Amino acid sequence: MRAKISDLLAGNQCTHVLYSYSDQDRYFHNALTYILEGIDTGECVVLIENDRNMNILLKKLSEHLTSDQLRKIQPISNFDFYQSSGSYHPPAIYKQLTKTITPYLENDIAFRSWTNVEWGTLDDPKPIIEWFEAETDKAIHEHNLTVVCAYERERMPEHLEEALKKSHAHIMTDDDIVPSTVYTLEK
Repeated sequence: MRAKISDLLAGNQCTHVLYSYSDQDRYFHNALTYILEGIDTGECVVLIENDRNMNILLKKLSEHLTSDQLRKIQPISNFDFYQSSGSYHPPAIYKQLTKTITPYLENDIAFRSWTNVEWGTLDDPKPIIEWFEAETDKAIHEHNLTVVCAYERERMPEHLEEALKKSHAHIMTDDDIVPSTVYTLEK
């Protein structure tokens, strides 16, 4: 996967990647690869992840990075990020996103983001997630960002996955990355 992530990013100034993962070990491998590539190229990394995965990733990253390099990673609890208003409320989440990336944009600091999207107990998150991902895609193109949005395949209903393919230019699985055939950039 390392070569495929590098190849994907080399040909795009910015991209929005939907990662539908099934295998936890591959998930960690791909997240580490993405983060390490970012650090190798001089970027900072915004890492929005659940606490359990965050601990595992930071431990593994500490085996590969210096303390200075580790400081280039901004770990954010995905629970805190998505529940910043007390519930999964898209405008509040988008405001949190803006608050998170503004210092990088204002100070012209190159960065990429890896986000593990989880929505807790919502029965049908499709309309909420669809709105948020479409708004995120606009911001990605406005600011030339590279963002991976990871969703656990088992928890993602098929209708949600099909909708998300429309707001993500690339689709990633545990073993591959391909352009989305149904992606449309909304303006």
